[in-house]
Amino acid sequence: MKQLNLEDIRTALYEMNIPAVRNFPEETLKNADFWFDLGMDERKVIALMSNLEIEKHILLPVNVLENIRMKNSVNTLIYSANSHLIDLDEH
Repeated sequence: MKQLNLEDIRTALYEMNIPAVRNFPEETLKNADFWFDLGMDERKVIALMSNLEIEKHILLPVNVLENIRMKNSVNTLIYSANSHLIDLDEH
């Protein structure tokens, strides 16, 4: 089963031209808040999730977005995505 990791998120953020990601070491990026630290609104977070789905050939259920709304961090995205993702290559 596929899993998302921090480097997947970092790469997707680079591709979206989020300039703040360059300044974050690994541990800081894990705890980064999408809104305050990365300057991303909900629309950009949804675009990030969509890019990850296309790139990794997975499906992220709406539960992932709901979890991110509760705690708006990169680590929440990774943990929630890995808990709920559907690997399209297995179906």
